[in-house]
Amino acid sequence: MTRRRDESVPFSEIFGLPAEVDLRTAAKALNLGLATAYRRAKRGDFPCALRKVGRRYVVRLPDLMRGLGIQDVRVLYDDIDAGARFASGQTET
Repeated sequence: MTRRRDESVPFSEIFGLPAEVDLRTAAKALNLGLATAYRRAKRGDFPCALRKVGRRYVVRLPDLMRGLGIQDVRVLYDDIDAGARFASGQTET
């Protein structure tokens, strides 16, 4: 499959970040203790959306990023290529 040059991908996907994280990871990112995170999850006032998978809580990465105030912007493939060329010291002629 060939990709069109004007396609874009989420910033988080470029760096291979997971689609979701466990409650421990989310709590650490949000600077919450684990006991506080579980308490808030059970009360329904965790800082970002949670979902329950079996007995565990998981947080989708976009929800965690939103809770942290980080925008998961879409990046054009052309910009990724240009950034890689710039980082390697190549200049466009």
